[in-house]
Amino acid sequence: MPEFSVPGDLSSDNLVAAKIFDGEKLLLTQRIRHDQQELKRLLHEDFEEVGASGRSYNRAQIIEQLMAEPVEESPTLQLFEPRIWQLSETLVLLRWKTGADIPSQRTSIWVRSAHGWQLLFHQGTKLPMIPADAAAPPCAESETQAFVRPLLPSDAPQVLEAFSSHPDMARQGEVQNLVEAENYIQQLLRNPEHQVPLAIVQGPGLVGLASASIDSGNRNAWVWYWMHAAHRGGGLASRALAALADELFTVRQMHRLELGLRVNNPASRKVAERCGFVLEGREREKFLINGERIDVLNYARLVTDQAPPITALSLHPARQDR
Repeated sequence: MPEFSVPGDLSSDNLVAAKIFDGEKLLLTQRIRHDQQELKRLLHEDFEEVGASGRSYNRAQIIEQLMAEPVEESPTLQLFEPRIWQLSETLVLLRWKTGADIPSQRTSIWVRSAHGWQLLFHQGTKLPMIPADAAAPPCAESETQAFVRPLLPSDAPQVLEAFSSHPDMARQGEVQNLVEAENYIQQLLRNPEHQVPLAIVQGPGLVGLASASIDSGNRNAWVWYWMHAAHRGGGLASRALAALADELFTVRQMHRLELGLRVNNPASRKVAERCGFVLEGREREKFLINGERIDVLNYARLVTDQAPPITALSLHPARQDR
């Protein structure tokens, strides 16, 4: 295992971070919360939870509670604003928040055992409810309030904020100040016949981007997407990609959509597969990232493929830019 400073702040595309995110999200699903074998696999034998009341529970007590919980009453939680640190070769700390419906701050410690990565400790702290008429933080807003619209020059401050939200955004382009953000947008808006950039909007402004480069001669398009780090994991990227695909197939009359993603980016892979993209190939050791060669997976979707069961974000016309 490569050396790291303690604590080591892990990026979202780190292989260890990906395993921890996947494990934590599994424990939020109704199916896993009612599967005793899966719970035993994910929870370490010395697992302990400290509830909001301050009371402690061991693994057997938590499993018993979850198995007795009526399925229809199981909470549906989403993981927001995750931060993850590697404390040692076998210990990882994850902090995250739930949404506005059940607001809380969560802390988890995962340990690498003979059975893989397992949850060793978990604590939840309730956060104050946000009044219905109050301005909610962007990450806590309902997905139904989100939509896509054409990218605008005035989105530059939000683009800069997104690129500053996490180190992994550096792979999306060179945006370190407002001028570079403006140039980034201008490049995408320069040729509307060959570029289709859609801003993902939630709350006060842009929180992500879903875009396509058009090959009109072959009626193909290369698509890609990114999200502000605080807005990842809530399904917006998938619904925005679905909206972009609808626009490309119905309005632009594209026949084939293509995208590529790093093999160590499971979140992006889920977005592609939720939107009906099919894995077609693998480019071995294509990217060099932090001294490591990374394979790239190639996906595609044809207009004749069956539409996936996903609700696309609505496409709004561009507002008048100022």
